[in-house]
Amino acid sequence: MANEIGNALLTSLTNSSFDIGNMSKVLAEAEVAGPRAILEKNQEKVSTELDALKYLKTNLEAFNTYLTDLSSPDTFGQKNVTSSNDGIVSVSASSTAALASYQIESKQLAQAHTLVANQGYSSPSDTISAGTLSIQVGGQSHSITVDASNNTLEGLQKVINNGDYGVTASIINNGGSYQMMFTSKETGAAGEVSISGLADFDTAGFTTTAEAQDAVMVLNGLTVTSSTNTFDSVIEGVSFQLNSASPGVMNAVSVGQDSEGVKEAITSFVDVYNQLDTILDELGSYSTDELTAEELESEEYQYYGDLAGSSLLRSVKYQVRESLSGAMEMLSGSSYQSLTDIGISFDREGKLVLDSAKLDSAISSDMQAVSSLFSKGGSSSDPLINVISGGDNTQTGNYDLNITQLAERAAVTGGAAIFSTDQRLSGDRVIDSTAALTIDAGASFTLDVVGGPNAGTFNVDLTAVAGTYASKDEVAAAIQSQLGGAPVTVAYDSAQSRFEITANAGEGSVTLSNIVGLNNQGFSQASYAGENLIDLSGADATFNVKIDDATASAVTIQAGRYTLDELSQTMATSINNNADVKAAGAQVSVTNDGNAMTITSSRFGAFSTVELTGFTGFASAGFTADLTDVGQNVDGTITTASGTLNIGAYADAEDGRLVKISDYAVIAGNPAEVQGLQFEVLGGLTGARGTITYEQGFASKLEETIGNLFDSDYGLIGQRIDSLNNKMDKYSEKSDDIDARYERLLMKYQLQFSALQSIISSTEQTRNYLSATFSNNNNNN
Repeated sequence: MANEIGNALLTSLTNSSFDIGNMSKVLAEAEVAGPRAILEKNQEKVSTELDALKYLKTNLEAFNTYLTDLSSPDTFGQKNVTSSNDGIVSVSASSTAALASYQIESKQLAQAHTLVANQGYSSPSDTISAGTLSIQVGGQSHSITVDASNNTLEGLQKVINNGDYGVTASIINNGGSYQMMFTSKETGAAGEVSISGLADFDTAGFTTTAEAQDAVMVLNGLTVTSSTNTFDSVIEGVSFQLNSASPGVMNAVSVGQDSEGVKEAITSFVDVYNQLDTILDELGSYSTDELTAEELESEEYQYYGDLAGSSLLRSVKYQVRESLSGAMEMLSGSSYQSLTDIGISFDREGKLVLDSAKLDSAISSDMQAVSSLFSKGGSSSDPLINVISGGDNTQTGNYDLNITQLAERAAVTGGAAIFSTDQRLSGDRVIDSTAALTIDAGASFTLDVVGGPNAGTFNVDLTAVAGTYASKDEVAAAIQSQLGGAPVTVAYDSAQSRFEITANAGEGSVTLSNIVGLNNQGFSQASYAGENLIDLSGADATFNVKIDDATASAVTIQAGRYTLDELSQTMATSINNNADVKAAGAQVSVTNDGNAMTITSSRFGAFSTVELTGFTGFASAGFTADLTDVGQNVDGTITTASGTLNIGAYADAEDGRLVKISDYAVIAGNPAEVQGLQFEVLGGLTGARGTITYEQGFASKLEETIGNLFDSDYGLIGQRIDSLNNKMDKYSEKSDDIDARYERLLMKYQLQFSALQSIISSTEQTRNYLSATFSNNNNNN
């Protein structure tokens, strides 16, 4: 720097002038060069460590993504499901599903009810008769006023499809003749549609092109039905989907443990751990002798040796390895307490080694024990206490549970039903809709009617009407035609998919016996006895309903005569299909004890509500006075080493059986050990309910260890990165100060050299003047 300054000065003097900018810059830089060099060296050192720590943090966070899966019990509960023919039935299963095999017969797919008005029109804009169109579907009645504002096919279609009437309307072009088609919005037998009120439609009538029917599945010999093609509540955790009907064909479905998925997750964990260990070794390496010149220049080795000698790096390596070492005390009663027990061990270089055969044996022998070895989760000594999950603050340990109050659903019970002396008998549910259309040759039965003015025994021979019909209603009419004056009515009940024989009003009881050849119609037994009827035939019954959070609204039960079971089903369908109830996601079940009906919300807890008010025409069913009930949440205590915590305050608003202990729960002023714990009480008795055990496996422990490293308050890496960032900020401030000092010095030297330049310039002018003067004098002489 001295030579540079000297050369600049000499050059300037030789030229009899100064390079002010260059001289000022050289002198200013010379004064700040020492502090700047020290600062840049410190910045480079801190930047190197900071970048290396960020690289380390990135790799640790990436490793933690593998630990997240292994830390979750769901990983070990995943199921592998298979079906011998997915085209017929497919299956899915949650982690709660039991391992099992099933034989499935897909008897029938769910179907929406479709009616086509027989009246044809020349154009969609043709006028239709005015009046009040009544639409009854799913136990609900709807009315539409048809007048000059909408009395065309297109107008009526728009009104229906823009509203909530339970059906969709379509205009069908049938060879130039336009007809109106009505289709239930919901599939299932309960979605039967009935339409009346317009002269055009009523006069010409309707043709049923698709009957409302439930999906029918035979599961290991048991026939079950669903209003949709999905059966997701038959077996807990398992959902069956019927994709096509294939009566008589058995399909094998199995729910097994996803052992391969678990093994793959554990194997990936071992591989990624070893990759992380290599990265840690490279960061702490003292020598680059083993690397080629190309490797040293590559991004892969960009941080090689940047943390050599770092005590922080040594501590990180120790904590990571220590988290995977030894045995878990909480697993003392388990099949496996250490990673070595399932074939995972450390070699001399600190790498994990996997014994694949030993791991296979452990997974197949006791998946739950393998899960506990890795994941963070809980269990209960009581089978009706289901531990769902924990949170970041949930501590491992054993916690005693005492239940003082069980969760309940809101439920109301009506009075005793008033039965008439008349009866109805019904066959089994019709499974094969096609076969039901055929009356077999030689079919016959004996009908006994007792108690009425036309009582008697009627031997019915159906030979004359044997054959295949277009609809089940026609089959019922054919049977009716052969009854020989018996005082009963034969009908097909599409809502329940069965044929029924009902005593006419005042005719008493009915019994069917000596049944031959009526299997197609659901009469597969030798005899059937009738059930007493509740007579609601005077007029439609109505009442107001409010379920859970739903808005109170009216429900109508169509006039008619019902058995108690039929009325229970009709009432449930009518309530559950109510628009306000559906909008709120609420639902009820209606049961009976053979005498009175009970309406129960499907929801547990204090937000469960059933309100039935304003009954009209429903006295025969046992309902006259208003009925109201509210459910209740589970309550009790959980005891930890710190004390006892009341759980009632943490009952879930959506399901009062579920307890979600807050992340801020305290016991005696201190954070509760069970913060974040979630469990559900599914039933049982009040009182002491055993112990909830919360365990932390190796993956969860390591995940927590790595997560703690990044904490800015106490984590090794988090604190160090914050400290280095603070240093870089201070160095940046110092760099700004040096830059400011340089600018001040530059200005000072520029001013000084400018003044010196002025003096030299003035001197030069004087010299030139004197030289010129003396030169002229010499010439004159």
